[in-house]
Amino acid sequence: MRIIPKRRWNVMKRSWMWACALAVVFGGAAAVGAQVGMTATTVLQATTTAIGQPIQFPQGRNQFAGVLIELAPGGEVGRHLHPFPNYVYVLEGEITIETDGHEPRTYRAGESFAESVNTWHNGINRGTRPLRVLVVFAGEDGKAVTVRP
Repeated sequence: MRIIPKRRWNVMKRSWMWACALAVVFGGAAAVGAQVGMTATTVLQATTTAIGQPIQFPQGRNQFAGVLIELAPGGEVGRHLHPFPNYVYVLEGEITIETDGHEPRTYRAGESFAESVNTWHNGINRGTRPLRVLVVFAGEDGKAVTVRP
């Protein structure tokens, strides 16, 4: 029989206790964080905007800003541009984007797009139902994400 010095035994005992504790914590966390009844669907993966511009993020104090926009039938967002990349997801209704130098494009509920950057455009609800879109901007802290003429 081999005798283990007391100090080494205490280190081994602590290590074993930590290993058991971590197994319980992470094993339990895995069970708690397990996916149940979940579906993940990619709605957009893009390297360019809807008009073909490469997506480039600002070099500064970056931030995300999420905006829910609601627009009545016949309503317009108004002429504007965005100095930063943004992502649009149509929740309800449809929106037509009129962009300078490009054909109008219409997006319906469940569709998404990366909007143009530094290009004047307008969003119009030509449908008969209210429009709801979620816009997520990848901007810079302290700078406007929308510019009006």
